[in-house]
Amino acid sequence: MNEIDLSPEETEKSKKKKPFIGYYKIWVMLTYLSVVSAIVGMFFALNGNIVLSIICLMTCGLCDMLDGPAARRKKRNARELNYGLQIDSLADMVSFGVFPVVLGYAVGYDYLSQGTISVILVVCIIIAAFYVLAALIRLAYFNVVEMEIQTRKGKRKFYEGLPVTSISMLVPLVYSVCILSNVSFATVYPTMLLVTAVAFLSKIKIPKIRGRYLVIFLLIGIPLAVFLVWSIGVGT
Repeated sequence: MNEIDLSPEETEKSKKKKPFIGYYKIWVMLTYLSVVSAIVGMFFALNGNIVLSIICLMTCGLCDMLDGPAARRKKRNARELNYGLQIDSLADMVSFGVFPVVLGYAVGYDYLSQGTISVILVVCIIIAAFYVLAALIRLAYFNVVEMEIQTRKGKRKFYEGLPVTSISMLVPLVYSVCILSNVSFATVYPTMLLVTAVAFLSKIKIPKIRGRYLVIFLLIGIPLAVFLVWSIGVGT
């Protein structure tokens, strides 16, 4: 960890120079970009542009994968380090917690907006609530454990449970399979969210994603993105 401890006087002096709270350096801009991409993706989804929304979700995943290496290349003091940890989890809650649920609502809009309380609607609401809650619990737990690891100046080798960022690859993968298999994505989506939520809270050990996994992510993600863009053209 590249940490620079500031004295109270230096910290107060640096605060006075800033017109706004927060940090706006390059090491955190990718995290902000992930949130912006999520907001754009939600608007796409609610306007019926599901494929573009999914591409935005993939962009969120890419930003999250790149922001860690970018941050580690920069010298950060203790406050900046803690800010990076907190803002990353908050951004993940928006991008990989709330965004997928909004996307799910848009995908199943035809049978979720009939104006009547049906069994399907109740089940979908319960699954959506459980998914968001599972993502929230996982991110909070991750922050606590990560702070303990940093206090001991150790390094994480494994994640407990499925990282929330994995939804950025699961959604386009399942969507592509549904297109190729001529299966309704709307009927598959709730089950996918439920299984993913359970995996968030499980104690299975998953190796921490490093450089070689970024290559794997790109090797899978780029063909998926190309296929999704192609599917737009075919649909028109």
